Amino acid sequence: MLHLHFGVRGGRTALLRDTQKAPLMVIRPFELPCGTLMVFIVNPTGGVLGGDHAEIRVTVEAGARVLILTQSATRVQPSPDGRPATQDVHFTVAAGARLEFHPERTIPFAGSAFAQTLTAELEVGAQFALTETLASGRVQTGERLAFLSYESRVQVSVAGRRVYLDRQRLVPGEFTRAPGVWSGQDYQASGVFVGGPVPADLPDVPGVLASGVSAGGAVWLRGVAARGPDLDRTLLGARESLRGQLWNAPPVQVRR
Repeated sequence: MLHLHFGVRGGRTALLRDTQKAPLMVIRPFELPCGTLMVFIVNPTGGVLGGDHAEIRVTVEAGARVLILTQSATRVQPSPDGRPATQDVHFTVAAGARLEFHPERTIPFAGSAFAQTLTAELEVGAQFALTETLASGRVQTGERLAFLSYESRVQVSVAGRRVYLDRQRLVPGEFTRAPGVWSGQDYQASGVFVGGPVPADLPDVPGVLASGVSAGGAVWLRGVAARGPDLDRTLLGARESLRGQLWNAPPVQVRR
């Protein structure tokens, strides 16, 4: 369990309250040169196991600027009895606040099961960004699409009105490991950005990344690549382009 509450004190974003229960924890927040407060979520264990449940709650008050990253990839360990590891993430962002969540890659090991729900509730005038990447497995060890199941549901609402909904359910089987489902690609990316005018220049890299605008005005991203680093570089470029166009925000320089 990890509950974080951010606000503004003395003109600066601050972590006002935090409740941590192993294995989820955060290290000391760092203020970036642009004034955004950066927080790393840490899981010091070897990954998540079948039957594990993680709960993350984040509240951001008006005027605060928050960037949340994870220190390492989410490694979903095998589940001998088939029970999924579950994660429930809930964000609440006030008007005039900004929250960005860009976790490291999710890697489902052979025989693993994972289900995640992410809900973001925004007030009118709030800014929000999310990008995620998923591997087809431990590709270098030959575990391509060998996991039991992967499920994800992401919903973003503004003033109670849903502006974005994305659902995935992947259940590899005898035929889904063959070329054609993910083709020759092993890494996928998705993202959503809310707040600000519709960008004049939506990110687009033929064969790698596409983007568009939902009926509710949210900017969405979809990407796929054969190599993780290639997809990461493309996604980072798209992310910084959208941050600049939507929020007039400078590039984020993160040192890990």
